[in-house]
Amino acid sequence: MAQFNSYIDFLDLRAATDFCRKQGVPCLYKKGERFVQQGTIARYAALVMSGYFKVTTLNDSGDEAVVNFAFPGHFITDFHSSLHGKPSQTSMIAGTDCEIMRVPLKTFKEFLSPSLLDEYKSLFNMVFMRLLNLYRKSPRQRYVALCEQYPQIVETVTLKDLSSFLLITPTHLSRIRRELAKRPDTNNKK
Repeated sequence: MAQFNSYIDFLDLRAATDFCRKQGVPCLYKKGERFVQQGTIARYAALVMSGYFKVTTLNDSGDEAVVNFAFPGHFITDFHSSLHGKPSQTSMIAGTDCEIMRVPLKTFKEFLSPSLLDEYKSLFNMVFMRLLNLYRKSPRQRYVALCEQYPQIVETVTLKDLSSFLLITPTHLSRIRRELAKRPDTNNKK
């Protein structure tokens, strides 16, 4: 699968990955367990080894909305909030049973380069493009683009989590999938 979090393509994370593999403590998280809880300050960073985490935030109704995913090879933590000593605006929840290599966030931050400017630029670009696509594309277009860019996501992520990420209901996503399955030119595109 292509990098879901495209900002990673612009970073050389081999040293950080090796650091987590060597210094990290293997931990198992069951589906639904929280690595970071919204409203708290993150204490750890981790490299996802298997499964996936969903990054959520609470909407005005108190429901969780999925804003991102972290798949094997991705890091999870809330750098932004922890760098500023503020409570996290998101939760990181195991979407399936997951294995991670966990390190104390303080130790991980000390290991990282002193300047996170390039990382923040890449992250901002990815988030900005996702925001623009919410305005530019219909839910159907966003779903088709997501499946074309990350074909395995449909088998990996639950329908409920995908629909939340696309800002539509599971029923709406099911309708889109049925319509696409009926069209001969899209039968292989989910």
